[in-house]
Amino acid sequence: MLSWLFPATCELCGESTELAVCPACLRQLERLQAPICLHCGAPMAGQQTDPDRCENCAGLTRPFSIARQALRQSEEAMQLIYQFKYHRGIHLARPLALLLHELWEQTPRLCALKDWVLVPVPVTHGKLYTRGYNQAGELARQLARLRHLRVMELLERRDTGILSQTRLTAAARRLNAMRAYHCRRPAFWEKHRQYPAHIVLVDDVFTTGSTARACATQLRKLPGVKEVAVLTLVRIGT
Repeated sequence: MLSWLFPATCELCGESTELAVCPACLRQLERLQAPICLHCGAPMAGQQTDPDRCENCAGLTRPFSIARQALRQSEEAMQLIYQFKYHRGIHLARPLALLLHELWEQTPRLCALKDWVLVPVPVTHGKLYTRGYNQAGELARQLARLRHLRVMELLERRDTGILSQTRLTAAARRLNAMRAYHCRRPAFWEKHRQYPAHIVLVDDVFTTGSTARACATQLRKLPGVKEVAVLTLVRIGT
């Protein structure tokens, strides 16, 4: 009755649809295409010293094994992210998780193992109170249902006094992220007998990679963790 009285419409085209984004609009969102850096997922063009790694990753060690992003930055993609994060668009979690599910199927390293555990990037208590939910957590839960995986909220985000990293320089982002993200307090771990060996860190956007590096660094400190991969919806700046 509610569906008949208030039919769902696509956030992008306005047509009637079962999900918040219709299949046609999901297909039209611009995916990140090869060649990409096999480490951070950045698109690569022109001559590269290393055919498998971009210039930013060449010769560097990272706390995560791979990072993959589903979409290029576009007006449509950012419209969905904006609605999802800032306008209580929790109904967008399911169609957006379908994009991560599609990306997972196209990533051999993720498909090679079956014991991945999904860990969402946390938000501050203030943002959680204001927004009512953590968008990365909602993405992780929807993706977990699609792939029959577990979600564990192993991280917490402490308030550093900086409300958003959007306008920070790359160096400032790295410093703020390293101060902000930490593993949950020891009392939390008493409830869990075994740490996950393989973790996929889930977030909505990947900009400079500062958040991914900071979170992966903390997760790699946990005993038993062997690998951390990163999965995000949109790569900003490409």
